[in-house]
Amino acid sequence: MVDGFIILFGLTMLYLSATSRLVAHIKTLIVQGVLLFLICAAGFKQAPWYIVLFLTVETLVVKAILIPWFLNKVLKKTHSNRDTDANIAHFYCLLISSIILFGGFLLGVVEIPSLSLINPICFGMALSAIIISLWLITIKHKILSNVIEFITMENGIFLLSLSVAKEMPMLVNIGVLLDVFIAIYILGLFVSEINSELGDMEVAHLSDLKDFENND
Repeated sequence: MVDGFIILFGLTMLYLSATSRLVAHIKTLIVQGVLLFLICAAGFKQAPWYIVLFLTVETLVVKAILIPWFLNKVLKKTHSNRDTDANIAHFYCLLISSIILFGGFLLGVVEIPSLSLINPICFGMALSAIIISLWLITIKHKILSNVIEFITMENGIFLLSLSVAKEMPMLVNIGVLLDVFIAIYILGLFVSEINSELGDMEVAHLSDLKDFENND
């Protein structure tokens, strides 16, 4: 069952690569948050109650509810509904993401002695999600798209931590959670200010921002 949830998590990255609608991207974050919660719930049944509570808050409350809610508010404020100006067509974007995901799947099913101490399918899907997220950041033009890909990359890192640890690394995940809170809050403010000043959300317009010396 856990492997099925992990594979579904990987498939959400394909949907993210295939659509330009930012609302759909945010809904994908909700699905990923729920899947991460299910993965943790199924894989940590014997964990102490405080670890289960922490995982529930981090995945179901923060990743599936709070962060998408905040991004929806930013999206409504900026009126930026689509990212249609990617550097390559969505078909090729989906094709390349599929190849990366298939490589991660092979890494999970092929027996590799050096990976014997970790969950291979979890490791493969997590690595694929991180690589796809980094690649999408490089080809997308909207700032909000880059923020969403940053969150999916962090979700992949969270999944990676599940694959390499026999017990949940509490301190590591608390640190990651705080980083995400700070990053999303700052990036949300940044996106809003860029939109109010430039009237657009293109990454290329960041080059128009300049520092001016005070002549007084």
